[in-house]
Amino acid sequence: MIKISADQISHKLGSPYYLILGSDPYLQHYTQTELRNAFKLAGFDEQLTFVIDNQTDWIAIFDCCQAMNLFSSNTLLLLDFGENSLNAGITAKLNTLSEILTPDIALIITLNKMTKTQENAIWYKALSDKLVVVNCATPDTLQLPQWVKNHLQQQQIAIEPKAIDLLCYYYEGNLLALTQIIAQLKLLYPDHIISYDEVESNINDSAIFTPYHWTDALMANKIKRAMHILQQLKMNEFEPLILLRIIQRELILIINLKKGLQQKSLKQVFDEYKIWQNKRTIYTNYLNRCDIKSLFNLLAKLTEIEISLKHNNQVQIWDEIFNLSMQFMGLDKC
Repeated sequence: MIKISADQISHKLGSPYYLILGSDPYLQHYTQTELRNAFKLAGFDEQLTFVIDNQTDWIAIFDCCQAMNLFSSNTLLLLDFGENSLNAGITAKLNTLSEILTPDIALIITLNKMTKTQENAIWYKALSDKLVVVNCATPDTLQLPQWVKNHLQQQQIAIEPKAIDLLCYYYEGNLLALTQIIAQLKLLYPDHIISYDEVESNINDSAIFTPYHWTDALMANKIKRAMHILQQLKMNEFEPLILLRIIQRELILIINLKKGLQQKSLKQVFDEYKIWQNKRTIYTNYLNRCDIKSLFNLLAKLTEIEISLKHNNQVQIWDEIFNLSMQFMGLDKC
């Protein structure tokens, strides 16, 4: 098995089996397009796409495989799971499919995610010797600058380093818009290194965030980032009540962690509450900065905001959430 990032796909063509893993729409489309074109050139003229869910007609898929064998047609099967995930029933069907694949059948599977347990499935192990797993997860804030540099190199575009940071700030989480603005800049300024000012004069704030980007920024005490994320969530009309629920769960978790530390080690508490390894540093730093009284004051403020929202639809809810964010980061007295 070979594991690669999406921008390496052009160097790993030629395998019969690919697993596109990750939910970034731009990376998924880019990878699928590269693979479809490569298989077309390799003589796989028949390309069939099946959207996989609990209603999928697997008999039709299996019958296609049998018919292909009869006529010796090189055929590409693309199984697209969309937002759906693997379950026991679908895994069983994939196990059966892996047993009837022949050299004239190529396979691309597009999945948002897989667990370690699912990697023990029969189909996964059966394909593993010839399987290329393509990471199509959206680059996070730390990975994005290098992704942009790689993309600029592929497109033979030169941009000032500080302008790359600007692109990352305004297009995080939105690779489609990011690649479009880069293509636009290439057309506008084809013959020289593109400057910070030239980038700044053409960009729009098109970053896409989830509420969990917001809570991570709050705990990391990244003021500018937290406010930027919140502004984008507001602009995209994210439901404020859902934000309140998410921050409420986060606060209750942190309070429980803080209480647990009175009797147990940090590792014991993290294990008990199943804190992911990649989140433990950010929780540790926040727990070291906060005290239990401030956390309960935050929870009381949150309750106050929710009560106000329920009794008065005209309440300036986003202003209240901005103030709560500042308080969460210790920048506003309770």
